[in-house]
Amino acid sequence: MIEYFLAPGSVPFTVALLVMAGLFVFELVALFKGFGINEAVDDFIVSSVDMPDEVFDFGDLSTGETASGLEGSGSPDGGSMIGRLLAWLYIGRVPVLMVLVVFLMVFGLTGLIGQSILRQTVGMAVPGVIAAPAVFFLTLPLVRWCTGGLARILPKEETSAVSTATFIGKTAVIVGGNARHGLPAQARLSDRFRTTHYVMVEPEEDDQVLEQGSLVLLVRRINGRFTAIPNPNAALVAESDH
Repeated sequence: MIEYFLAPGSVPFTVALLVMAGLFVFELVALFKGFGINEAVDDFIVSSVDMPDEVFDFGDLSTGETASGLEGSGSPDGGSMIGRLLAWLYIGRVPVLMVLVVFLMVFGLTGLIGQSILRQTVGMAVPGVIAAPAVFFLTLPLVRWCTGGLARILPKEETSAVSTATFIGKTAVIVGGNARHGLPAQARLSDRFRTTHYVMVEPEEDDQVLEQGSLVLLVRRINGRFTAIPNPNAALVAESDH
């Protein structure tokens, strides 16, 4: 049995399952230690990748329509190619690390089962360097199906993964120095789950300076960063203070 898992054609899939197990243990340890590893990874992804403005909302699950009127089999618009792929895998509805665990599990099991079938039917397995890319692409629709199911059954408050497009119109506090045009600074805000996020912000106007500690209103998202204006309404308070 061990020889089967360590055979050249099986190694990529065995490694994937081992990484999955290690990641699962790491998440458990982080959970017991109180580290918000899921939130940190989700924030990093949505801040670093140009995600689509539209994130699927499932609406009526019995009809397959999303709340926004899009079909569940459709693709989100906007964002970079990588961002659209991540949204297609329901990142933004399911925590990134959970999607990664699902991918590693499906990839590893699909590869090992496929190689086993080949050995039993034709007497040989496909070399790992050929099998791994093929299984990778075969795995993606299965991963999407699994993560789509998770997104349907997970209560919305169970995941803090949100589209950065939802930050537009929110207030934030500049915390990473003064922000100038072309020289963004870090700002802090909270989403509807009361999870704190850090985003890069620069002024909407070229000659404006947003000073550290000032309250600003996020108005646009361009290439993974936000433009902002000084808080126009004294009645608005920092989202991070809610």
